[in-house]
Amino acid sequence: MTKATQSCISFWLLCVLLITGINTRIIKSVKGKSIKLPDTRFKPEGQQESIVDFIKPSSSQNGKLDLAFIMDTTGSMSSYINSAKQNIREIVEEIVTSSGSDVRLALIEYRDHSPEDRTFVTRKNDFTSSVSTMKSWLNTARARGGGDGPEAVADAMFETTRLSWRQDATKISVLISDAPPHGLVPSEDTSFPQGSPNGHDPMQIARDLAQKGVTLYVIGVEPPIVPYKDFFMALAYLTGGQYVPLSVPRLLVNAITGGAQEELSLRKFQADVQREIKQASAAAGSGTSIDRQKIAQTVFRKLKKSGAKSTQLVKNNKTLDGPSADAKLLASKKSMAEVRKIFKKGNTPRTSFSFSPRKRLGRLMPDFATKGGFRRSGGGSARRMSSSFSKIGLSKASSPSSSVSDKLSTKESGITLEQINRLVQKETARLPSV
Repeated sequence: MTKATQSCISFWLLCVLLITGINTRIIKSVKGKSIKLPDTRFKPEGQQESIVDFIKPSSSQNGKLDLAFIMDTTGSMSSYINSAKQNIREIVEEIVTSSGSDVRLALIEYRDHSPEDRTFVTRKNDFTSSVSTMKSWLNTARARGGGDGPEAVADAMFETTRLSWRQDATKISVLISDAPPHGLVPSEDTSFPQGSPNGHDPMQIARDLAQKGVTLYVIGVEPPIVPYKDFFMALAYLTGGQYVPLSVPRLLVNAITGGAQEELSLRKFQADVQREIKQASAAAGSGTSIDRQKIAQTVFRKLKKSGAKSTQLVKNNKTLDGPSADAKLLASKKSMAEVRKIFKKGNTPRTSFSFSPRKRLGRLMPDFATKGGFRRSGGGSARRMSSSFSKIGLSKASSPSSSVSDKLSTKESGITLEQINRLVQKETARLPSV
């Protein structure tokens, strides 16, 4: 071997060693696509961890995702806030790894209006591509206060319309709640029985979100939310979203990632739905309403025949329940004033201990001297309440219908009619005359 050849080999070996040392990222194959996982090397203090560190999406991937969390941060939500804090990195990694999307995150916290809560009504953090920034927002979130049962849900939803949503992104807002908005059940509302004092109407805001192309997922903390489930189903339905029941905080990450993956997988069918809506609108003529159900069935038959598949969020391997008939009826109403006239509370599952809707930890505590009622308390009541629950063997999120073995996951399967119905609802909501 000549000296020139030896020098050439040495040079290339040196190049390989340098490249290996510089780029230590692991290449992993996901569904036939190669992606780069996060750089595991040490990052200097203060350097933000961007979602770009997870992956740089190519034109063949699903594009952009704007994901906004709307989170009740009153006293009873501590375990769910902690779950979000602990799992936000996993949530982002799971979405990016499975879909290859360019993800941005936003957080809106909400509590209640004064005098029920004197801390804040809402606290908005607009979209960021930095996981570290999102973690810092969650780290400052604390479960406190809340006052009476209803909370500032309407105001939080309104703030969601003011986020800097990207026009070309898949837009998802995730509302995590265990209490109704003001104005839904006046007899239970000691402060604002006619609704938000700022005049925000959840029914109109849901339609505004739909106009912007934002899909609302409601993660209902059960059992407290069960009596108001139809109302929250209606809000989700108006935007083409879903209601996801949750009684175990550890499943929060699965609910969020699964919902995002499902919505991203449905994006490829939007063109089919839009085309059918356009044809139906042309056939119906100006000023004539179109048949959403007929459109959905037509698109579904075509896609099913072609073998179309989608990602589906499932609980214990069964698809989630679609909106109830009552939820659809509520969704047809234009305002909370109209909703109030026909809203019927559902039944909360009974346990050996009756849990009142007025349940803010840190503000109320069980009074076993009365008939399962509650009384106001001073400092330290949250700790005493937790202790009381432990003594009677009942966790805050327990319910006869829930189980620690419950699982939320996703599966790949044939497109469903319910999914197409949601797409049709989402697309027609953006048409002013429909």
